[in-house]
Amino acid sequence: MTFVHLGVFLLAVSFAIFAIYLCIVLSRISGLLTTVGSTVNRMVDKTDVTIKELELTIVEARTSATDVQMKLDALNNVAATAKNLGDTAYTATQSVHGMVKTFAEQPDLPGTKPFIGLIQLAEFASSLLSTWKKAENVTK
Repeated sequence: MTFVHLGVFLLAVSFAIFAIYLCIVLSRISGLLTTVGSTVNRMVDKTDVTIKELELTIVEARTSATDVQMKLDALNNVAATAKNLGDTAYTATQSVHGMVKTFAEQPDLPGTKPFIGLIQLAEFASSLLSTWKKAENVTK
């Protein structure tokens, strides 16, 4: 019987050691889960703040894009006006070009020398403008 009591005693001590070891492991796991939970809570708070800031950034970007589009639309009319002005100047210069040839060939007309120089200067400006327009069309 002594062996039975001794066996039961060793079994009880083994169970007690196992129970203590299990309690230590479960306590450490509980601490770890508590730490993970607090980290997740802090991460959720920071993520909420980040998402709100991102939403504000998107709203501001949309506002900026709308503003830029409105300004570009307004500039389209200015560009069209400048193009029409250039076309008109080019057409006028082309029509004056024929008259300049006539006056250049008849140097005996009185008082036409200053006007011929002015018209030739306008032709030079027109050729510069047409070169500029050609270069602008090439870059588009």
